[in-house]
Amino acid sequence: MPLGIDFTQIFLHLFNVAILFVGLYILLYAPVKKFMQEREDHYKAMDEEANKKVNDANAVHEKYTERMKNIDGEIAQKKQQATAEMNEFRAAKEKEAKESAERIVADAKEKADAESRKIIETAKDEITAMVEEATRKVVQDETVSGAFDTFLDDAERSVQDGNA
Repeated sequence: MPLGIDFTQIFLHLFNVAILFVGLYILLYAPVKKFMQEREDHYKAMDEEANKKVNDANAVHEKYTERMKNIDGEIAQKKQQATAEMNEFRAAKEKEAKESAERIVADAKEKADAESRKIIETAKDEITAMVEEATRKVVQDETVSGAFDTFLDDAERSVQDGNA
């Protein structure tokens, strides 16, 4: 061994270092590398999900922004439609009320006509009875002036009874 170097010792040390590196690679480097890869994949998935949610939110925001631009027109249209429906309803109710009022007036006129006919019939019957009684009294009384006075008295009493 020149210079006091033992090559077998060097090879054994190199072999020990190689075994140490392989052992450390298997025990430490591979699990740490695997853990780091999983962590990176997890955060990439979270980032993609967050980006997707942001894109969805932006799409919804744009949709509602566009809708808000058109909402005034829609409100005006709905208001006109409601006004038209209200006017139609009001007109129908007014027509219905007029028809009802006309029916009530017609019924009242019919009742008034019937009542006036009844009053006229009653008056005719009373006049006929008064004339019959006056005639009977005239026939029973021999004097025309006495019968005439009796007729006038009866007529005056019936007028007073009618006013009372």
